[in-house]
Amino acid sequence: MHSILVATEFLSSPGAAALGEAEAHHLRDVLRARVGDEVRLLDGRGSARAARVAALSRRAAEVERLGGVLALPPPPARVTLFQCIAKPARMDWLLEKAVELGVSRIVPILSARVVARVRPGETPDRWRRILDAALCQCGGGWATGLAPAVDWPGALAQMNELGGPVFVGSLAPGAQPVGEALLARRDALRSGPVGWLVGPEGDFAPEELASALALPNAVPVTLGPNVLRVETAALCGVSATLALAL
Repeated sequence: MHSILVATEFLSSPGAAALGEAEAHHLRDVLRARVGDEVRLLDGRGSARAARVAALSRRAAEVERLGGVLALPPPPARVTLFQCIAKPARMDWLLEKAVELGVSRIVPILSARVVARVRPGETPDRWRRILDAALCQCGGGWATGLAPAVDWPGALAQMNELGGPVFVGSLAPGAQPVGEALLARRDALRSGPVGWLVGPEGDFAPEELASALALPNAVPVTLGPNVLRVETAALCGVSATLALAL
């Protein structure tokens, strides 16, 4: 069933109503829906509702809301992905898959070896569109938050304030195997926030890695003997975390 992201107020109101321009375009031109098709309305805040396409034209769309509002369960763990910005194609793909897996929040980082046309404080519209489209595609109940891009000191501050462990992908001596590190903190995964820090294509600068590992809540982990690409490392860590939190 196709899903459409709408405002909570639209989701909870009775009867039939016209969609906004962006939502109508998505329904008509992206999903290729037809009159009579059933769709699911999502608000990205844990609520959903069944609906039926009542009317379609070149400029507008109308849906009839059916039944009641349903409450959808949140992801099994509240994962924040502290992600050093990758090259555009890889970053786009990573954002999409992070939403599908159920990442709660993404913090884009401008570390020393990042090559990106993003400034601190920016949240590119393209990234927001990718997150919204991914939520509709997978039918998830909870939207992934996107923080403004931060520099390295800003990233350290946010990781320090997270209130839970931050797993740092690292090949440094003493790094724990990821499964061992997660199992040892399984209760923490289920009860509070957890973070993952993943570097850029050029890896962390030595001083960056040292400062990250110096954080009191940092947990250095290894994802195996192979050198993983940025997006592979991020999704490997997030997937393992969410699986063990179930």
